[in-house]
Amino acid sequence: MSKLKKLLAVDLGASSGRVILGTYDGSRIVTEELHRFANTPVEAGGHLYWNVPELLKEIKQGILLAVQAGNEIASLSVDTWGVDYGFVDHAGKLLNAPHHYRDQRVGKYRARLEELLPPEEQFRLTGNQPDPINTVYQLFADLQEDPMLQEQVGHILMMPDLFLYLLSGASSAERTILSTSGLLDAVTGEPSSEVFGRLGIPTRLIPPRVEAGIAIGTLRPELCAKLGCGPIRVIAGASHDTASAVASIPYADKDGAAFISCGTWSLVGMETKAPVITPLSYEYGFTNEGCCGNGNRLLKNITGLWLLQETRRVWAEAGEALSFSEMTALAGKEGAAQSFIEPNDPLFSTPGDMPGRIAEYCRSSGQRVPETKGAILRTILDSLAKSYASTLQELEEITGTRIRKVHMVGGGIQNKLLCQLTADASGREIIAGPVEASALGNLLVQLAALGELDFSRAAEVVGASETLTVYRPNK
Repeated sequence: MSKLKKLLAVDLGASSGRVILGTYDGSRIVTEELHRFANTPVEAGGHLYWNVPELLKEIKQGILLAVQAGNEIASLSVDTWGVDYGFVDHAGKLLNAPHHYRDQRVGKYRARLEELLPPEEQFRLTGNQPDPINTVYQLFADLQEDPMLQEQVGHILMMPDLFLYLLSGASSAERTILSTSGLLDAVTGEPSSEVFGRLGIPTRLIPPRVEAGIAIGTLRPELCAKLGCGPIRVIAGASHDTASAVASIPYADKDGAAFISCGTWSLVGMETKAPVITPLSYEYGFTNEGCCGNGNRLLKNITGLWLLQETRRVWAEAGEALSFSEMTALAGKEGAAQSFIEPNDPLFSTPGDMPGRIAEYCRSSGQRVPETKGAILRTILDSLAKSYASTLQELEEITGTRIRKVHMVGGGIQNKLLCQLTADASGREIIAGPVEASALGNLLVQLAALGELDFSRAAEVVGASETLTVYRPNK
């Protein structure tokens, strides 16, 4: 290479966003967080929405900071959480604010959808575990609520595709993010004619589909002028944040390896060559989603650091603000939890008094109610570790694979106590790293799209770029 390559990864999580500069020298990537910002949903009229204008403003600010620092940016890409989308009209304008997946409007139409398309059939057709947050439920509800939308809408754009469109003007549907929707045929990867037909949704709402790692255009000229930069290539990467995170895993050997992507949600799974659509995988609540390079992620969604985030928010509003490190220290002073919660219980799925809900769950299940902050936090962490361990056992049963090592990635691995508890609960070696897994995977896919990296070398590059920590079970 004649010179360093500099790229921007826009990594939007459900609670915060980051614009990260990646500098590649041919063997390693050095990352620098240029801009971090809150991703705060907006409540209006009894509904919950994403604040797209504010997020777009923050993304532009991150690009501006990169340019002002004298960086020549070769490309950028965006990854986000799954399932949510925006409506774009025939003139290319965003219609309304995109709903947040925790919005409750779907409940009114769930029974009707499941009458037309029973949950077992959804799984058989799409490989996605039926869930009211899935795009298919949300889209059906929106079109039932306002039938005129069907005529007004040109197409829907999943959230990363929406931001790429707002930045470049190019509409596309990248496979890894669309694979979270419950709209694709599990075998062909195309929109399922059965799903669209039964629900009366026109397939034209899905824009042209692309694979991860495709350059779809350049930054809009007016943005280049405003930001003072030349044309920056815009790449549809592994746009689902978990797909990006998995792309960053430094596997020495994928055989017998599972992963835990630990953020607001925890995703426990493993890579497979094809979707695993069996009665047992359905019963255990696993879903199938796309990987960069056409593979499959067999995984289960588990409510993750959301439990800590909401607990922290409630205490802060009561005037008792704690940092995450202070919360971990409190939990570490406690012995093993005396009570456990089921992280995926609907009781914990929406914003609210999380400490109170934990007490309610323990009380109603006949367990000791944790009374101190440390006991509440230890209950959360031990419950997460226990849930991870049981999910790994299910994964072994479904695939017939003995899982020997678990790669744990994402912001949650900064909680060293959680990593050790997971090793102890699962009886398996935990390899923790990278922390900014989604952003790093985002950068790796961009480099491959630019022809700067043979993706078969990705694990080697990650190993050279990141410090990994190994946690072994305490006997």
